[in-house]
Amino acid sequence: MNRRRGRSATKGTKSTKGNQSYCSFLLCFLCLLWLISPVSSFAQIPLNRFEVIRVDTEDIERLPSSLRPIFADPLPDAEVVNNLNDAATRAGFTARLPKENKPQQIGVISPTSVQLKINVAELRAALNEAKATGVAVPDAWDGLTMNLQQRAGVFVDFGDFFIAQAPARMVSAEKELPLDQFIEVLLRVLGMDAMKARDLRQAFAGAPAGFFPIPKRFEMDIHSVKLRTGSGLFLQNASKQGEVALAWSDSDRTYFLSGFVTESQAVSMADSLQ
Repeated sequence: MNRRRGRSATKGTKSTKGNQSYCSFLLCFLCLLWLISPVSSFAQIPLNRFEVIRVDTEDIERLPSSLRPIFADPLPDAEVVNNLNDAATRAGFTARLPKENKPQQIGVISPTSVQLKINVAELRAALNEAKATGVAVPDAWDGLTMNLQQRAGVFVDFGDFFIAQAPARMVSAEKELPLDQFIEVLLRVLGMDAMKARDLRQAFAGAPAGFFPIPKRFEMDIHSVKLRTGSGLFLQNASKQGEVALAWSDSDRTYFLSGFVTESQAVSMADSLQ
């Protein structure tokens, strides 16, 4: 592209040669700075909520393999450390613990980072396999990427229950990719009906969430509970027996509690973290 260089006004000045040289140097410097400066085209979004979806292994396997990490286990294994100070050094933060419970074992959850790439042909084939209708995958999505990042976390075992905590999982996607629409497409591939997928899309657009898949064969009691920091998601077998789980977040991290406790005990411990 040809660019026309503007002519400097020199009338009434003693000399402009030095000024012109300086201006040319400054212009070249600014252009070089613009060229080498990284221009991020990614929008970074924290996943501060947990959303349970009822899907089986074969449903997730219907997804293109490059996209399956979106529905991976939200709680990976932890490496045992000597004490809370070691955990704080490794994770970069001090764990918040219930007031009246003593830790029996402490671990550090390793950070993870996964890049996902969209293949439009594979995604359309997955929709056809799921017999999902009324949902489209735009050509413009082909080759777009997104990243899932989870910083290090701390796992504390108290015997009858454990608490895992870490900064919120982050998703970063190219700005050309509308994440809520993309999530709706994935949910349809998993076999979710159109109305339910649209509802979850709207919920994700209002408050982005990480997904917690649970097989359909398990009868579950899943409901929201009120906490000091907001609301949490409580999970328990429909029989009200066995382990329970509680997931919630505050201003700087997410938490997951699970074990042989009652709902009221789980809520009380969540409210007592310090």
